[in-house]
Amino acid sequence: MMKNKFAYIAFMASALAMGGCKAPSLTPTEKFDLPEAFIEDTDTATMASISWKEFFPDAYLVEYIDSALANNHSFLKTIENVSIARAQMKAGKGALFPEISLGIDGGIQRFGEYTMDGVGNSTTNTPDLVKDKHIPDPYKNLNLGLNFQWEADIWGKLTDKKRSAVSRWMKSVEAQRLAQTMLVGEVADMYYRLVGLDKKQYVLEEAIRKTAASYLLANELMNEGEESRLSVDQFRSRRLKLEEMLLDTEQQIAETERAFALLLGRMPFDIKRSSFEKISDYTFPVETGIPAQILRNRPDVVAAELELLACKSDASAARKAFFPSLVIGGGAGFNAFSLDKWFSSPASMVYNLAAGISAPIFKRNEIRALWEEANGRQRIALLDYHETVLRSYLEVVDLITSSEQMNLRKALKEEESRIHHRSIYNANELFKTGFAGYLDVLSADERYLDCELERIELNIAYCQVHTMLYRALGGGSF
Repeated sequence: MMKNKFAYIAFMASALAMGGCKAPSLTPTEKFDLPEAFIEDTDTATMASISWKEFFPDAYLVEYIDSALANNHSFLKTIENVSIARAQMKAGKGALFPEISLGIDGGIQRFGEYTMDGVGNSTTNTPDLVKDKHIPDPYKNLNLGLNFQWEADIWGKLTDKKRSAVSRWMKSVEAQRLAQTMLVGEVADMYYRLVGLDKKQYVLEEAIRKTAASYLLANELMNEGEESRLSVDQFRSRRLKLEEMLLDTEQQIAETERAFALLLGRMPFDIKRSSFEKISDYTFPVETGIPAQILRNRPDVVAAELELLACKSDASAARKAFFPSLVIGGGAGFNAFSLDKWFSSPASMVYNLAAGISAPIFKRNEIRALWEEANGRQRIALLDYHETVLRSYLEVVDLITSSEQMNLRKALKEEESRIHHRSIYNANELFKTGFAGYLDVLSADERYLDCELERIELNIAYCQVHTMLYRALGGGSF
């Protein structure tokens, strides 16, 4: 009867251990349902799967991104954090294996003659006892041995802790991917901004040159009595305003170049970049895909899911802390009070083996508090996961819509720019012949300049939106 009882207990322990070995996963209620497509007839699979070296067509930009990934200080710190998480994961895995230690020690002690040990030792050294087994005075003790202690993972508590550590290490890897994606996007964004500032500088220089020519023409007409001092002052005033705008733009270029060098982990240097016209002709791959598949490429979504799985493992381990634990320990080695008999086998060989089962009684309130805390963290991780997925989905939808609208706006702005350029030519020709006043010339110049600056911002924003979309879809493969 007792034998059957032990067999039943062993079977139940094995069943619980097998149940504890089941890896945590998201339940149907924890998963976040997404629509089948971001936007009707819009595909983004290709964009989400290609490398940044293939996505960005600019050779200068690719070179700068490569340099930033190798030298950016913040990104290098993120890589070190991954190394720290890897060490913590190894510590979590190590809890499943026994602790083994090698120890060597020696000592000498003299017992008083009028003590229990002293009297006992003297009476033990009888004449019929072999002399080399006599207890010496003073007493020496030499010990060399291996000791081990192992907690049997009956309920799967240690396995849960290991899985939690592995999930958090994988989360740190995703944090590295996220940092890399953010860095790639930041370098591209700042590079495009520099190209736009270059074009803005060129447009302002051209506007200053044309305003200076109009000023000279108005001055000649004033000397001939056909125009007043007012027209001359207006052209002079506009030129001063444009020169101030040019100085501000040059300052922005210098500051952006220094910030760009810092992003690359370098001292300020001569930054080569493509022309605005070349950048404006870029096309970016935007094709179809299913959101549920694409969003899984996003490091922040994957990291949120891994944190949820880690919290589920933590909660499971906290619950199993209520159960008894089985600890097995022992040791083996050599022990003697004489150096020449130290390694005498089997006479000096010693060993011990013990096992114990312990269950928490007075610490149950503390364990319960830890269990409730773990459950709370799990619920927070679930909310964070749902929020991250929803925010990611809406971000991609907004960027796809923005990309389509910007493409249409670019075409309209190009046509508007051509019309304003023609208006400037006509206004100047009519001003020369007296069929138009200086206000017509100034108005045409101002509208054309505003249009050109808007066109520059729109084309640069178009490139930046696709950089953001690339990042929002997970940053492609690395």
